[in-house]
Amino acid sequence: MHTLTKASPRFAIQQFFWIAMDWLYPPSCAGCGKNGERLCRSCLQQITPIDHQTSCPRCDLPQVNHLCPDCQSQPPVFEQLRSYSVYDGSLRRAIHRLKYENDLPLADTLCRFLISLFAEQNWQVNLICPVPLSHQRQRQRGYNQSALLAQLLGWALSIPFTNKALYRIRETRSQVGLNAVQRRENVKGAFSAVPSIVQNKTVLVVDDIATTSATLSACAEALKSAGASQVFAITLARTVQIEQS
Repeated sequence: MHTLTKASPRFAIQQFFWIAMDWLYPPSCAGCGKNGERLCRSCLQQITPIDHQTSCPRCDLPQVNHLCPDCQSQPPVFEQLRSYSVYDGSLRRAIHRLKYENDLPLADTLCRFLISLFAEQNWQVNLICPVPLSHQRQRQRGYNQSALLAQLLGWALSIPFTNKALYRIRETRSQVGLNAVQRRENVKGAFSAVPSIVQNKTVLVVDDIATTSATLSACAEALKSAGASQVFAITLARTVQIEQS
């Protein structure tokens, strides 16, 4: 894992807070349910980082060894996407628990993967923002799991974070069950960005999962239209095949 030599005081404070909460209310493993840890050693060992030497250099699709067919035919707007691991097993269960079961302390645990992944890149980023939720999902869930991850990552790296740079300008249907073409069409023109915040910035967009990367590409398009110079993307997980349910 990356050594946090530049972490902000806010990152250290939230670390102490969650340690205290774990002591008061012992957690259970998000992967297997074992008591005492948010992710136990066994479940952590099941999470294998993507081999970026053999993944698509643009969208990180695993084990293609070259620019994947989608990136050749429909190049994404972002410069590069990197994901920590494949969306499977204990990582999948942990993301689901963070996303749908209000297990907010898991953001602290899962963010460690993003910190480690970011340290491997040669990105000169000066602004971090999350993929925004729709207003309906934000109201239903009460929080944006990608914003939690993005804020912690910004604190850990001492890079400015904002959730005001990028926003949705129309509601979209869920991407689940849509193919690659449908996903691109679904999010086309769904986002906008604030020029005064992103102009001439190199922006890192954070999300929990990348499937076809259509949403991240649409976010990058909005950011660049508002004046961002470059856009990179980072996620915890990368799906290998589009889910149909």
